[in-house]
Amino acid sequence: MPTLQGQRPPPVQDATATPPEAPPHAAAAKASTPQEQADQALAQIGPDIELNLKRDLHWLRFTPALESLFEQETGKSRARHLLVGSVIAIVIYNLFLFTDVLMIPDIVMTAVMVRSGLITPLALLSMAVMWRGLPPLARESLEAGIVLLSAISLCYLLALTEAPQSPFYHPGLVLVILFGNVVVRLRFWFAVATSLTIIVLYALLRPGPATLTDEAVIINVVMMSSCAVFTLFANYILERDQRRGYLLGLRERVRRAELSVSNAELTRLSYADPLTGIANRRELNRYLKNLTDNRGFERIAFILFDIDHFKRYNDHYGHPAGDRCLTQVAQILQASLYRTGDLVARIGGEEFIVVLPDAGQRTALLIAERLREAVAAAAIPHEASPIRPVITLSAGVSEGAMDNDVLTILSAADTALYRAKAAGRNCVSE
Repeated sequence: MPTLQGQRPPPVQDATATPPEAPPHAAAAKASTPQEQADQALAQIGPDIELNLKRDLHWLRFTPALESLFEQETGKSRARHLLVGSVIAIVIYNLFLFTDVLMIPDIVMTAVMVRSGLITPLALLSMAVMWRGLPPLARESLEAGIVLLSAISLCYLLALTEAPQSPFYHPGLVLVILFGNVVVRLRFWFAVATSLTIIVLYALLRPGPATLTDEAVIINVVMMSSCAVFTLFANYILERDQRRGYLLGLRERVRRAELSVSNAELTRLSYADPLTGIANRRELNRYLKNLTDNRGFERIAFILFDIDHFKRYNDHYGHPAGDRCLTQVAQILQASLYRTGDLVARIGGEEFIVVLPDAGQRTALLIAERLREAVAAAAIPHEASPIRPVITLSAGVSEGAMDNDVLTILSAADTALYRAKAAGRNCVSE
């Protein structure tokens, strides 16, 4: 059979043809899957989680990176909660028009215009903006603004009316505080600011008829302040528990991600040659099984490489140098394969195999010669070689139909390799 030595065969059209993508092989693949990338990213935030748990969340704030992740994962559900609460509040807010007839009959039309003509449209507009998505600061500020507007509107109506029974309407501000702190659960510091603003606003304006006494105002302020303290305490506990629960859940996810990353690494290592890092015999067998099971092409080619006079290399330079040489050769072969789905593996000692799905004999010969020349061009010193003073390769090539026994095709490549050695080495045989 003919051999190729020291010369490049003429190019052919299919030398760089890209075969259908073969099943992935773990050891040769450098890019991880999207799930593995997500697990790796999640595993990196473990220390940040522990740091936040140690702080005990007194200020209800995570470290910046974790706060951003918290908002990313909970922001949409938070916005939905605010929207649902706001819809309920708008309905109840307008139902109070019926009690306005009883409590402030002298300004009923004004109440209709304020409640239905001003505050409701503003609240609906705010909800529409919130629905389109807002940064967390803007979203929480907007919801706090809705709460404040409802309180201001009630103070305004109480300031206009002269109805003697209107003081009984003042506890309505307690409902506003309750709504903001417990129903929609404004973020704690927004809830504090909103509650204080409502109480201070009421104390300064003293809305109501001229008959409203200072004692009544004081009682109302005390009632509102008490409500604010109770509901703010509940708000704080709820938000702290929510954040702590999120951290604990995230920690479990991180632990699962770390385990997944470790398992993926162990799997990768089990299919990789420990010395060179390329595919090992186990990965080769798995890869060939995938190829034969999926059969996305008709032919397959094999190239068997053997480092010429490698025993002499070890005797001359020592085994550590021999290990480095094997690693260099493996890296050169791996880097010189351009087609999707091709595989290079170390199958023992100084022997390597290249699998070429959907490659004809001529394509395989060209690739084998290119790889042989790439190793020779690296000029790895081999003064003990009787061929050349650098590392060289002998190669055997075979190809066949996927319908045939793959082991038969592989055996033909092994026979071709022996012919290459018999022909003087540093050549490609078929």
